[in-house]
Formats: sequence, structure tokens, C-alpha cells
Amino acid sequence: MRLGRWVMAVCPLAVAASVLSAAPASASLAAEPAGPDYEMPFPCGEEWTGTTRSSHRPSMNAIDFNRTDDLGDIMVSAGPGVVSRVADAGDTGYGKHVIVDHGDGQSTLYAHLTSFWVTAGQQVDQATILGLVGESGGVTGPHLHFEERLDDAVQQPYFHDTGYTFGTTMASLNCPDVPLAGDWNNDGTDEVAVFRRGAVGGVFRLFVADATPQAISFGRSSDTPVVGDWDGDGQTDVGVRRPGRRTFLLRAADGTSTAHRLGARTDVPVTGDWNGDGLTDVGVWRPARAKFRLLNESGEFDVVGLGSVGSIPVTGDWNGNNVTDVGVFDPATGTFTLRTVSSDGTAVLSTVAFGADSDLPVTGDWDGDGRTDVGVWAPDTAMYSLRVIPRSGRTTGTVLTQRFGHRR
Repeated sequence: MRLGRWVMAVCPLAVAASVLSAAPASASLAAEPAGPDYEMPFPCGEEWTGTTRSSHRPSMNAIDFNRTDDLGDIMVSAGPGVVSRVADAGDTGYGKHVIVDHGDGQSTLYAHLTSFWVTAGQQVDQATILGLVGESGGVTGPHLHFEERLDDAVQQPYFHDTGYTFGTTMASLNCPDVPLAGDWNNDGTDEVAVFRRGAVGGVFRLFVADATPQAISFGRSSDTPVVGDWDGDGQTDVGVRRPGRRTFLLRAADGTSTAHRLGARTDVPVTGDWNGDGLTDVGVWRPARAKFRLLNESGEFDVVGLGSVGSIPVTGDWNGNNVTDVGVFDPATGTFTLRTVSSDGTAVLSTVAFGADSDLPVTGDWDGDGRTDVGVWAPDTAMYSLRVIPRSGRTTGTVLTQRFGHRR
């Protein structure tokens, strides 16, 4: 068992310690048949030891996570939700901490951080980086203080639907697939894919009709995947953005990669052909300001405001003019808002109601007509639902379905 520094790195939020005649009930129960759908708050495959004690504030059910040299390590969201609080209590209490609201009264808290990588109100997926393990607040050393709450009361912790046994070292199973789409075989039609967060790195799994799915190992489990045609050959390539370095790593078809540093750690990466030259460019969406910052050929940014802090950014050529436009998906209403620019430079917004609040958005040209369509991926079923834009004279479009990836 790798104990690291957990013996010294605890939360001494002082109260008179009550004497217990037995271990906490949550420490003695190895598993129960049901629990919240949470995973450990660390990237896939990482091993951490979690402890508690009788005087642990605010509850014995709170966990202090440690491993060797853990100061500055990445910590991630245990489940999808909305960031409800990003705060700094200074040298007392939780110090720098984040709370994620998962709905139905459930939330998780992450305390004693050294830095934040999210904004209050931001929508996050499972395994989204929230910040870095630190030693802020009332602590004796670096560690992550973690709580699973129901109506603000700390509950017995569950990971992977199993009650957690305090004092054990576990490997994180926080390894969710991320939905993607691209033209993987240069046939003019986009098809689906997933980025699989694995214990030894990221793997892009590309679906190609009538062929065995392709697998490309690239990036780290904690990276954010991106796709685009980096070399202009008409075929979509893969890439990642490494938030800690604020760097895009773009992989060409021959396996070589290029790096582009861009944006802040809190930014969400986006890609598209902003000028219609056939090459995919990079950009970011800044949640706190609800603004896209799109890097143009002169090295400057085109700034476009759209959506709100809780939106999820999407991009696509909505009108078929070979220039990528921006858009946002509102998970609360299952609505896409798509922005195009008319010939006279006027911005035009259109909305498409499609998807449910638990779905993740994906965009692509599903029918090869040169216009990008919208779609969603349901994490609980791994089912893509892809909406083809209605043809002229028709009031409804076609919805294509494709199950691909791992269910959560």
C-alpha cells in the first residue's frame, strides 16, 4: 500500500475529538449494492489512499486523499454537473475549494486546492479538471479533502457504485469516453468517434462504416480531445489540448505532431476553419465571459460573444460556405444556438431544439452535403443521435442513430 504523506497531511479543523468505541460505519462496509454514480476525483488509473478519523470535520464520511508528492497533482470532477461554487477561504477551513452540483440535491466538494481551473456556473463533464491538489486552508500538508453530499449533508462515499472502504489505496476508474466526429476516411461524410481516457493515456477510437474501428493512441488521460484537418488533405486528424501547459498538440496522419500554445488553463478548446482556406485552425471558448477567441492567420484573435457561462461550445459550417461558424449547446434546455455571418457581415442566430439535459453535443456533416449538422451522445447508453438538416421544402429532418463507445 502506498501511503504517501497522508499520516501528516490532514484537515485539523479543530473540535474536541469524541472517543469512539468502533470504527466509522462507512469504514467497515466494503460495498453496498447502490450509490451515486461517482468515480474517484483523479485521472484514470491514478492510485490514491483515502482516510478519515473520528474528529474529521464536517463529517467522518469526508475523505482526505493522499499519495507521494501529491502537491500540484490534477484533480477532476467525480461526475457531470454544474460548478456551483469556486471560493477561497484563505488560511482557514476549506481554503481554495470547488463545489459541483450534480442535480437532485447531490453535490461534491473538493478542498485545499492550490489553483482553480473552472468558473462558477460552468458545465463540467465527468473527469473535467477542476484544479490542482494543494495545501490551502486549515491543513498540515498537501492533500485533497473530498465530500459527497446530499442536501448539503456529507454522505458515505461511493465510487463506481461501491461503498468506499477508508484506509485503502484504489486506482481511479474515472475513465469516461468523450464523443467526437470527423471525416476519418476522406469520403466527404463525418462519422462518430470517442476519446477514451485510459490508465496509460488517451486513445481515439474512430468509427468507419463497413470497417473495423480504428484506434489511435495519443495524449494523456487528462487531456481535452480535439479534431480537425491540420494539413488540408480533406481527412480529419486527431489532437489534444493539455490544459496545464495551455498547449494544443495536433497529430498529422504520419504520426508527427505540432504544438501551439494558446489561451488560459480555464479555457475550453475549439477548432475550425475560421477563414475557409481548407486548414483547421484552433481557438478557445472562455466560460467566465462566454466568448470565443479564434486565432486568425495574422496571429490575432477574433472575439465572438455567444451563450452563457453554463453553455457548451460547438463549431461547424452551418450554412455550407466553407467557413466554420460557432455555436453553443444549452444542456438545461437541450437547445443548440448556431451563429452564422451573412454576406454583409451581419450575425444571424438560429436555434435547434435537440437532445436532453444529460446529453453531450457533437457536430458533423452526417450526409455529406457540405453543411454541418448537430447531434448528441447519451453517456448512459453510448448512443449517438445525429440530426440531418431538413432539405428544402421539408419541415423535419432525419435522425440517425449509432451506438459507439462505452456506457457510463
